[in-house]
Parts: sequence; C-alpha cells; structure tokens
Amino acid sequence: MNQTEQILLQAIQKSLWNRDIGFPEDADWNAVLKEAEKQAILGIVAPAAPEQIQIEWESKVGHVPVNFIRILHYQDGLCRLLREADIPFVILKGTAAAMYYPDPTQRTMGDIDYLVPEAHFDRAAALLTENGYSVDEKEQTRRHIQLYKDSISFEQHHFFSSGNVNIEPYIMPGVEKAETRNIYGKSFPVLPKLENGLVLLAHLAQHLRSALGLRQIIDWMLYVHTELDDLFWEQRFHPAAQEAGLETIALTATRMCQKYLGLPDQIEWCKTADEALCDMLLERVLFSGNFGKKLGEGFKVEHVARRIKQDGLFRTLQTAGEEKWAAYHRHAWLRPFAWIYQIGRYAKQGFQSKRSGMQLKEDIMRSNQSKELLDKLNIRE
Repeated sequence: MNQTEQILLQAIQKSLWNRDIGFPEDADWNAVLKEAEKQAILGIVAPAAPEQIQIEWESKVGHVPVNFIRILHYQDGLCRLLREADIPFVILKGTAAAMYYPDPTQRTMGDIDYLVPEAHFDRAAALLTENGYSVDEKEQTRRHIQLYKDSISFEQHHFFSSGNVNIEPYIMPGVEKAETRNIYGKSFPVLPKLENGLVLLAHLAQHLRSALGLRQIIDWMLYVHTELDDLFWEQRFHPAAQEAGLETIALTATRMCQKYLGLPDQIEWCKTADEALCDMLLERVLFSGNFGKKLGEGFKVEHVARRIKQDGLFRTLQTAGEEKWAAYHRHAWLRPFAWIYQIGRYAKQGFQSKRSGMQLKEDIMRSNQSKELLDKLNIRE
C-alpha cells in the first residue's frame, strides 16, 4: 500500500468516524482526491483534506451532493407513479444504502435501481414508457431492463441474484414487508433490514466478480454499523448468509473494515475472519477502483480469462451471449446461437483494443490472482 492509499483510508476514518488523524506534511492531496474519484467516494474523502485543497476541488466535490438531490428528485417521481398504480416495488442500493450514511449526500449516486415482482413487471414498464421513460433495448438482461428519463438511468429488476449467490427466497417475501424510509422529505420503500443487508452484501459479491470499489465496501460497512450487531448476526443474518453462500465474504469484508476503514470493533462476529484474506480483499479493491476504473481495458480481458478458467470456453461464450444478446431476449429460439454471437462480440472488442502482448499477459496473470480470491471467498461467476 502506497502513501496515497494509506491517506485515502485514513481520510475515510476521519470523515465517517471523526477520528483524529495526523496526516503527513508531504501528503499529496491532489493524488488522494483523484484516487477517491476513481473509487467513487470523493464526497466522503474531500472533507478530510486541507481547506485550500477543498477550495481547489470545490466544483467536483460540489457535484456529488447536487447529483444526489437530482437523483432523489427523479426517484421520487418514479415512486409516485408506481404507488398511484398500486404496483409493489422497493428501491435497491442507492438511497437504500445512503440512508445509513451520516450525511446521505456524501454518497456518489449512479443508476436508480428498483425491484418489481415479476407479476407486475410488464405493467410497471408499460406505465413508465407511457410517462416519458424510454427503454434501452441493448441493455436488457435476464435480471433487469434499463430505462432512461432526462439522462437519468433506471434499472427495473425482477430478479437480483447472480452466480452461486441466491437471495431471492428472502427478497420476494421482503417486498411484501417493505418499509418506508425518508431522506430530505422524499419517502421511498425499502426491504426490511435483513433483506436489505443481504442485497448490499450480494451487490458487493457481484462487483467482486468484476471490479469492486470502496463505495460498495462503505455501503456494507455503514449498514453493519447501523444494523448488524452480534445478536442480529447470530439469530438472523448468519443463517441467511450461510444459506445464500455469503458467509465468508460477510466475515472478510467486515473484518477488513475494522482493520483499515475505522469500523468500530464493538461487534465480535467478524473476528474469526482470515486476516490474510482481508488483506487480499483490500489489495484487490484498491487496485480495481469503482467498476474497474483503474483497470482500463485490462478489466475485460481479466474477467473473460477468469470465466474461461472456471467454466470452460464454450460455456463462457454461451452464458455471455445469453446475457448480452438483445435479440435473444426477444426471441428465445436464438438461444443455440448465443455462443456464436459472443465470439463476434469478443472479436470486435479485440480489433478495437490497443493492449500490447505484455499487457495481455499481465491481465491473464491477474485473472489467476482474482480467481484465487474468489475461490477463497466462495464466490463464483
């Protein structure tokens, strides 16, 4: 871990936990805030920087709360439409994570994710398109469809789980027991605390299969701090995490937060975690950045190489083709040809790539390291 990364982690502790941190006099705060940008945690880290640096970064830092309020406004419009139509739904991630933050506007926001039970899914999509939302046919997957309104992205899910992690037996009953939360006068439905925690943990695991950043880690950490004491872990969360295949990542990520991000150590349930595995996880997070921003083109190569090593070439091509081919989502009879479609996608990406042979070799070596981490955390593609 270099000095910039050390200061980044210390700044998180100062900002979230009000820790009294003595930063080095030669700290390169511009480098620290650039790193925070790549990790999508600029709103958290910037308040710990010296005043002059905060002034220099004022425009970029100020965009974080402004975007939060904008997202909250559009989410409120979505909620009103669905409520008026008596369509059951819950907000996933986003504000359902930000509500645990000391200052919700410090959380960098992206898409508005929400879940609608499958029986109401088509009616919800039709309602939104009638009210000015457009569907992006290219971004449809088996788990969700993507809609846009005024450049805001909405992901409508009817299914959340992926890989070997299955939390659907908890999510769907949780929709029926949805709780109403409020941020700045805007109310929205969320899953109860057990189910919401499973979503945040599964989201962390999903991104670890691709590229996990500190934003997802902090979402989980603040949920743990707010909700997941030893009693709740023992009685309810631990059995659910075990059943869903999430026990090891829960222990490891939480203990890592205690070691490096300042999570208070009142809870004991995570202290059986493998300390070396905690360090491996942190190294991966710092190396990747949010959505793999620090990996560049190497992110795709690493991900594909790891999947081929795990599942074999044909299955990797077939699965990726089924996931990415919009025409197959409309015409199920195309399924036997999904692997051919995916060969074409990879070939096109290869022609467009500017990576050298040495860089490709490094990507493949890194895929071996990330697969080792996933195997130890019991996470599959």
